Amino acid sequence: MTKTQKLRDKQIRLALTVACETIKETVFGFDYLTHTVDLNNEASTLKVMCYFSDEIALENAKPQLGDLADIILKQLASIKLNVKPAHISFLAN
Repeated sequence: MTKTQKLRDKQIRLALTVACETIKETVFGFDYLTHTVDLNNEASTLKVMCYFSDEIALENAKPQLGDLADIILKQLASIKLNVKPAHISFLAN
């Protein structure tokens, strides 16, 4: 991993951490999010997986999922990484 890639990876992690903490404050049952990315092709390969504590929490949050995706997309856009909502998935533990 090059120095530039390390810096970019750090930017992505920090943006997603802000998004995660914001979501945790507003959505009951949201646990954490994680991601995968190929730093050589970020916009096409970034996948964000958002985990809820259980199926009930996920079901209760369904009306808010669009807003949650917007929070994540906004944070990623702030570091000039524009991805599509389809790159974000919501799952239960």
